[in-house]
Amino acid sequence: MEKYHMVGQDSHVLVGLSGGADSVCLFFLLKELSQEMGFRLSAVHVNHMLRGKSADSDSRFVKALSEKMGIPCYCVRMPVGEMAKRDKLSLEEAGRKARYEVFFKTAREIGADTIALAHHKNDQSETMLFHLARGCGISGLRGIRPVRKGGIAIIRPLLCVERKEIETYLGENHIDYVNDSTNQENLFSRNKIRNKLIPFMEQELCRQTVAHMAHTAELLGEAEDFLSEMTGQAFDRVTVRDGEKDGFIICLKEFQKEHPYMKGAILKEALERLAGANKDLEKIHVDKLLELCGMSVGKRISLPYGITAVKGYEELFLEKNPCAGRTIPDREKVPISFLPPKEGEKLEISLGDEAFLTARVLSHEEFALAYCQGKKGEVPIKPYTKWFNCDKIKGYVTIRFRKTGDYFYLNETDKKKLKSFFIHEKVPEAERDSVYLISEENHILWITGYRISHYYKVKEDTGRILEITIRGGFTNGRKGRSADSGGKAE
Repeated sequence: MEKYHMVGQDSHVLVGLSGGADSVCLFFLLKELSQEMGFRLSAVHVNHMLRGKSADSDSRFVKALSEKMGIPCYCVRMPVGEMAKRDKLSLEEAGRKARYEVFFKTAREIGADTIALAHHKNDQSETMLFHLARGCGISGLRGIRPVRKGGIAIIRPLLCVERKEIETYLGENHIDYVNDSTNQENLFSRNKIRNKLIPFMEQELCRQTVAHMAHTAELLGEAEDFLSEMTGQAFDRVTVRDGEKDGFIICLKEFQKEHPYMKGAILKEALERLAGANKDLEKIHVDKLLELCGMSVGKRISLPYGITAVKGYEELFLEKNPCAGRTIPDREKVPISFLPPKEGEKLEISLGDEAFLTARVLSHEEFALAYCQGKKGEVPIKPYTKWFNCDKIKGYVTIRFRKTGDYFYLNETDKKKLKSFFIHEKVPEAERDSVYLISEENHILWITGYRISHYYKVKEDTGRILEITIRGGFTNGRKGRSADSGGKAE
């Protein structure tokens, strides 16, 4: 814990306590260290509701142990089976997702700044083999990190010990724990690695397999940290931010001077920054970008998270359409229709996947004071919020996806079909059904991520103004080729 500066004197640590050997060992060690180092300790337990009475018994054990130790414990029930079915995940994936949701939610509620988990060397070797078998780079092979920094940090103090050392510690100190029988069942991939592959490697190849793999993970971690720093410097050398299109411009002349490894690292860095994630971004996507660098001007490819890459004369353009991201909107939630709220009231509508639409009506005076520094007619540029002439809205406003007959106005007189607009903007066919539309019948007020209809734009003589914001889930609204520019709202 001292090597990685895991906790400070004023830290509040929330330990994940399943009741098994690993977490109980960590719980006792942190209780002892909390007195020496001066940090606060709390515990959280997640009942996955999969093992019936056995799981309930584990919860009672954890609660009794925490009370005996004088440590506050928060027990939470999560219907992992239902989550797996709803989100189309395996039970293993759904369980992990549920645990982390509970850990972070509980930490925020009690003011904990650190979450402590009981992963150890054996878990590290399982993770490395799992990633290696499925295909990975250095990041995957370094396995589990001892510390993940953030608003709420995650620490893993037991990564330096093996499972057998944990069991020895518990036995010597006569500490009870519970056994999860499902750990011995070879239903999940990790269980197969734990119960079959690693024992084989220890018996047939090297008895120090787990220790050697853990040491390799540590070396790879240092190498990845170094390469990450070098990648950042190279990225800054060859790339500039394209504020006009919410993307990056890569100078190919400078890019071609980089080492082959660094070229791939730069492109992956650009994709991850645009996506805001790294899941589903694989080597094949980087390879496609490398091929595009050698193609003719105007060639383009579509990538995950709604990212598009276009070959220029001396540049590679990468931009993202946030409304066509990896997360598909919840079609059971929309269409949703609503009337503009009264002035002073705020309407909030759930769109699913933690996304929300909020709407309120402002007078022009309120709008000007809040957003235009008192200058009428100047509409601000905000990618997630748009403003509309509420007096021109005669009925219900609907949030939905595209349908036949949709249109909007480019200017005072030019009426344009939505289909033609998507074709002109080269929006991939597969992504068009994922773009949220704000409409009044077939007249589109806002093609989220692109532009609003000129007919509803706010002008100097506009009376009431409808403000609509879409937030959460996946990013919505984009300052793109047809989005607002200057002080206009088109």
